[in-house]
Amino acid sequence: MQFWLKLSTSLAALYGGAVVALAAALMHLWHSSLTELATWRVLAALAMLALHALGLLLLNIWQPTKLLLAVRLCWHLGVWLFCWTLLSGVFALPLHISALAPLGGQSFILGWLLLAIASWRQTTWHRE
Repeated sequence: MQFWLKLSTSLAALYGGAVVALAAALMHLWHSSLTELATWRVLAALAMLALHALGLLLLNIWQPTKLLLAVRLCWHLGVWLFCWTLLSGVFALPLHISALAPLGGQSFILGWLLLAIASWRQTTWHRE
């Protein structure tokens, strides 16, 4: 399980860096070239990416369990399905399949529901 925690943490850190880089690009490079709808899509992707990057990092303070591993998996899946779909649609990137965005949103929601369940099943809240 240690490998998956390290992988999740590394990916979350990369997501955080991507948020900063994409936000800077939005403000300095794309501010006048994107339509209003495209700008809102990029902002939605950045918001979800930032929120779940922080959430993934915060999960590391809890004692690892299989349920929390499932939360991580749902959130990583949500990041890739939702955020990639929005960004790839705006920037005409490869593998843009618009039908994947709702699946990404559902993955986020499932992850949050699993976290709610985990909070009641968790006996040790922090690593010792």
